[in-house]
Amino acid sequence: MERITASVLSDLYTNQECVSDRLGLPPPPNRGADCKLRIKETLCWRSAFFLKVGKEVLDRSTGVKNESMVEIFATLVDQDSHLCVASDSMGVGMRRLIFCGKGQAGDMGSKIWEGGYLRVLKKGMHHVMSEYGGLELERQAICPYCLAKKPISQASLWDASIIEAHHSGNNHMIRCRYGHSVDVRLLTGTSSPSSTVLESQLVVGEADVPVSELLKAVVLIGVWDEEAQRIIKAGSGFIVDKKRGLIVSAGHTLMDKTNWREMRGKIVVGIIPKDNTQDDPVAVFRYFARIIAKDPSISESGVCKLDACILQITTRMEKDVRESGSEIGEQPETLLMNSPEAMKGEHFDQLKVSYKFELDEAVRILGFNQGGEGLIGPGEELNRCADFARGYVVMKFAVNEITEQSTNRKFQPRSEIVVICPTIGGHSGGPCVNQQGEVIGILSRADPADKQRCYLVPSSEWKALVKDAKKFLASPRLM
Repeated sequence: MERITASVLSDLYTNQECVSDRLGLPPPPNRGADCKLRIKETLCWRSAFFLKVGKEVLDRSTGVKNESMVEIFATLVDQDSHLCVASDSMGVGMRRLIFCGKGQAGDMGSKIWEGGYLRVLKKGMHHVMSEYGGLELERQAICPYCLAKKPISQASLWDASIIEAHHSGNNHMIRCRYGHSVDVRLLTGTSSPSSTVLESQLVVGEADVPVSELLKAVVLIGVWDEEAQRIIKAGSGFIVDKKRGLIVSAGHTLMDKTNWREMRGKIVVGIIPKDNTQDDPVAVFRYFARIIAKDPSISESGVCKLDACILQITTRMEKDVRESGSEIGEQPETLLMNSPEAMKGEHFDQLKVSYKFELDEAVRILGFNQGGEGLIGPGEELNRCADFARGYVVMKFAVNEITEQSTNRKFQPRSEIVVICPTIGGHSGGPCVNQQGEVIGILSRADPADKQRCYLVPSSEWKALVKDAKKFLASPRLM
């Protein structure tokens, strides 16, 4: 953080548009006494800095020059810091570099952006990108209304690509996961004197992230039977860790629900090619995988309390396969697991995970339905075309541990999210995402009495499995 601070301050103090009042410096000789920015106050700490900047602004109605003040604060914090905004949306071990500005918010915050905040932000980000380009970096914007009305750890955020897409598409309003409607120009500093605040162009439930972007990380999972020479069962899943090739899916997709034992056969993974020339998102079978983490209660008591499992992609087939027949078993394989470089070369996409959700929150469930389509009946043909269904959250259901459950039941889920959403067989294991494209759970089952009512395994339930999978891969026995 010290280097970032030094880079920003060096740019401000040496720039011809800025001058320091505190140091008693005269204005630059070629600017006279009418400097654009004046640095009023500077405070520096080991992991943060604070600036107070003044700028002369001409009041067009009176012709009088007034000074607009902007306060800028930047800090580098860990996830568990009380200063960390949107920490609930961060993964373990992540850090957040925060830039925030405070000033007059009129005209879409133009006085804040032009009063030094844009210069500080650009310089800070340029230094980070040039010095730490080897790290995995994400650019995000935080909802200002969430910061004002909710605990900062729960604040909603948008990825920079979402903001840019709205800006380029002239969609001035964007909605956060909690329903706050924010003008994109306030977040990007792209206002103009003639700009006016438009009414929201989004309706409740409209998604911010296109389905086409989300489907890049959604996979088709199948069990290939060597004797039958075909895929005997199929479901969905999504890539949660692209560096390690980790996939989250429903346990019953790959296990026999009568005893929760893994089904005989090889696990195959289908993915939508990045160079797909078809209009429809059609997957091809490209990888084999293995289960590396599942509900520990299965082996302890024979009862499943968590319908989720973590897969790791192990090998890649020599050629993509578009059918479910014998060609899958005839493919030479290239080893990917235990080879970070090989895994990185596959250029996987991954979905972000959120452990928070709201009642009545709009969601989408993505996957590969196997319930038939048109004249094709269920089970007649393996579907490789991805689709999605819209719905909304109605409740979270948690089982009281004290309540006695029937010992004959082999499936006793601890916690589930209830969603009203039309799903079809094959979607099981598929991600359920909120408006920001974050996974709040995976599809487990549908209500037998009401097919519109389905149940999710919350992301908070299987996050421990992801952690266990990473520990397993880091174990010395795999070296």
